[in-house]
Amino acid sequence: MAAVPAQSPPPPGPCVLADVRLTDEEDAPRVALVVRSGRIATVLEAGSPLPVGLRRIDGQGALALPAFIDGFTTGECDPPEITVARDIAPSTVANVLVGMREANRKGLAPSFSALDAINFGAREREGFRARGFGTLHIAPTGELLSGRGTGVTTSELAQRGRILRAEVGHNATFQASGGGYPNTLMAYMAHLRQFFLDARRHEEILARAAAGIPDRRPPFDADLQAIAPLLNGEGRLLCYAERARDFERWLRLADEFGFEVAFAGGLEAWRVTDLLAERGCPLILTLDWGEEVDDPDAEEDGEDEEGEGEGEAKPEATGESEPEVAAEGGEAQTTAENEPESDVDEDDSPWKYTEPLAVRRERRRRWEEGRDSALRLHEAGVAFAFGSGSDRPEELLERVRTLVEVGLPAPAALDGLTSAAAEILGIADRVGRIAPGQCANVALWSRSPVTGKAHLSWLLVDGEVFEFDPDEADTSDGEPGEGVDVSGSWDVAFESDEAPNATMSLEMSDLGAVNGRFVTTSPINGEKVTGSLDGRVSGSTLRLRGKISFGAFEATLRFEGELEGDTLRGESGWRFSGGEETSDFEARRTPDASRKEVGR
Repeated sequence: MAAVPAQSPPPPGPCVLADVRLTDEEDAPRVALVVRSGRIATVLEAGSPLPVGLRRIDGQGALALPAFIDGFTTGECDPPEITVARDIAPSTVANVLVGMREANRKGLAPSFSALDAINFGAREREGFRARGFGTLHIAPTGELLSGRGTGVTTSELAQRGRILRAEVGHNATFQASGGGYPNTLMAYMAHLRQFFLDARRHEEILARAAAGIPDRRPPFDADLQAIAPLLNGEGRLLCYAERARDFERWLRLADEFGFEVAFAGGLEAWRVTDLLAERGCPLILTLDWGEEVDDPDAEEDGEDEEGEGEGEAKPEATGESEPEVAAEGGEAQTTAENEPESDVDEDDSPWKYTEPLAVRRERRRRWEEGRDSALRLHEAGVAFAFGSGSDRPEELLERVRTLVEVGLPAPAALDGLTSAAAEILGIADRVGRIAPGQCANVALWSRSPVTGKAHLSWLLVDGEVFEFDPDEADTSDGEPGEGVDVSGSWDVAFESDEAPNATMSLEMSDLGAVNGRFVTTSPINGEKVTGSLDGRVSGSTLRLRGKISFGAFEATLRFEGELEGDTLRGESGWRFSGGEETSDFEARRTPDASRKEVGR
């Protein structure tokens, strides 16, 4: 009988990663990692004989690091769909209207699990792997209680094989989708308090029923039951907070109801480092500090140096040349007197407002404070890791490198992408280190990827082997390609019928930094609304982020596309509190656009 080919792909086979370093020193000892059944079986010292019969991957002295962990990513699962009214509406014809809804669930979805709504396709997995990521914490967001996150790997196993931890913990933020109560910060706090009190009361009713005490049969409420373990001290609530006041609000709420918290976001965490250190609250920093604000003092220093250089280059004046200069000046003056006056008024030339120096210095100072938040946390001994949030993995790596450039120790940066992230997420027994028994999530780099551009040659995830071209450089923070300039006005058309057409006005610096504005039509009232954009061009790839408001609702925008002449094509994302809508787009540059017009 002929052999029948297997319908299912075989599991990853055993292999050995030979001739690799575990530290970034060039003279570091060379070791070998033996991988069996998707785990690191042994770390062999230099000179040890290698097992026979295993696939051998020659590391050629590469730096072996744990595959990176994205501690907080929000774009890989669909948002929860909340049924707000879970009760019978109170009568509107009663004489005295004093009652409240018994089960208003606006913004409350603790029973929701990202495990049931993962939207993490092959293309997305490939993008994370190309940056060295082996594990993600997929976190639902956009609601007061958004549900429980899930830990997954970036391998190509079936989804059930990629689940590292089904439930990581509850997620929370001061947002709620939809209209009606609550819709203010004060109402959010009151709504959460009422829900926690209801959960405790529900637990008491269930306990009475279990004890056989006669009482009304308790209602079934999955959300109240889902939050009960947290209120009993099990696990932590991962709270999204960028502003210092939000850190304090979550901590007060935690003290009132007796649960533990961790944080994601962290732009102003530097303001509350003492409080966070005292309470032992870890953070997952999303490094969302925006496009770099120009340093006005650096600009002035550059102008001074340029001026000095020009002064040195001028030849010394001699007596012989003075008459010639005078003659030329006289001739020029005579010519000017004979010419008719120009009809163009010099005052009609374009005028560009320049902010006062003190204002520009203050903007730069505030931007640096947000950027350096990780440095202040490190100095205070606060545990932190990194997460991409709604951004891409390449943007996260670029910002981690920036932190190292301005003073964050490289080992602390690597820990934030590996072991520290695993500890905060409660998965340190499986990933985050290179040690026997750990999952075989290992990346081979040409050098430390947090101290500069590095080449990723091999990546193992769940023991599955992925090879990359070592000659391809990481261009995530590269400069624009030759002749690439996105400056000008653009007409933007979206593939989705729900997204109205729009215009963009962009201005790009010589180094590729881009800023501008985005104009579209409000879906609420049909009026024109304007948002801000900033981003960067690397090669021919444009990446933009921005914000735009539609009345009381704010949306985060993102664009990523490839420039071909005067056409830009790619994918866009509109993130509201209820989740993100994506659509392909095509933008065409208007013929009469110019950088001067954009600047005005």
